[in-house]
Amino acid sequence: MKEFGSDFHFVQVCQQGSHTISNLYPHATFFADGRQALIALYQQMGWKRLWVPSYFCYEVLESMAHQGVNLAFYDDYPMSDENQVVCSLPYQEGDALLRVNYFGLRSSRSNAQIGVPVVEDHTHDILGSWAANSDADWCIASLRKTLPIAEGGMLWSPKGYQLNEKPELTDFNKRLASVRWNAMKKKSLYLDGMIIDKNEFRQDMILTEGQFDTMATSALDEETRCYLERFDVIQWYNGKKANWNMLKDICLQRFTVMEPEDPGCFPFSLILLLDSESERNAIRKSLIDNSIYPAILWSVPECENNEVKDFSCRMLSIHCDSRYDNGAMNDLGRIIVAI
Repeated sequence: MKEFGSDFHFVQVCQQGSHTISNLYPHATFFADGRQALIALYQQMGWKRLWVPSYFCYEVLESMAHQGVNLAFYDDYPMSDENQVVCSLPYQEGDALLRVNYFGLRSSRSNAQIGVPVVEDHTHDILGSWAANSDADWCIASLRKTLPIAEGGMLWSPKGYQLNEKPELTDFNKRLASVRWNAMKKKSLYLDGMIIDKNEFRQDMILTEGQFDTMATSALDEETRCYLERFDVIQWYNGKKANWNMLKDICLQRFTVMEPEDPGCFPFSLILLLDSESERNAIRKSLIDNSIYPAILWSVPECENNEVKDFSCRMLSIHCDSRYDNGAMNDLGRIIVAI
């Protein structure tokens, strides 16, 4: 590969898979992205307040707050056991709770002792043991974070609930998705060695990413819908898990790697936990110098729980999904441990 990480490039679907999203989740409702699913759910259910973990993507939380979602925070981050916390929060009438499967590393949790509606965020692992055994009222996922698509969010209910109002495709979203699909295709040509200006597709990716924050609720665009009708999600996730295992074995020689709670998890990415923020930043810079683009998930503001902030300052996410083959994983691992 010419480079690793960052936004997906276009991945050609050679043949229709038997395990598509629609087959796996036949009663799901699809949106342009995951935050739209959560906002639509909050509004249609008439909730008055949503409890969210203090470790989360704050750009998404700001977007939700701007659209009228009243947020309350509870302490949770990837290294904590949040069960006791969520069972003892001071819930009020009209509250709902958001629980998160960080990086696809958590095993199943029960919601039986929680007295308010529960929404689970399975963005990082829509196939793992927690999602498969969920007893939540609702589940959401931002599909575009783990699948090579221009956009996409999903809402489903393990209890069989349905929204009263389904989203409709907007003209704005048609244009946004078209720009992102074109950018993904240009990136694919660039990675194949074609003379393509990288800044051209990068700027389109950055522009459209920002537009998700404020765009009106919309259904999926037609190209994304057709792509998902052919895309084998299980094959993609199995490939990512194999890549993760290979990269993990290499990187454990030098780094602390966060591992899943049970074998039924499909890790989102390889999460390195460094000793300090300065070490994290130095390693990140060295990786970028080698055309490896890791992610920081997420930069969180100062909060009462210092452990949450400390974790966000020391973590680094390395992409290892199925756009890469075994040879690419070996090359990636070799570069990482040599830094």
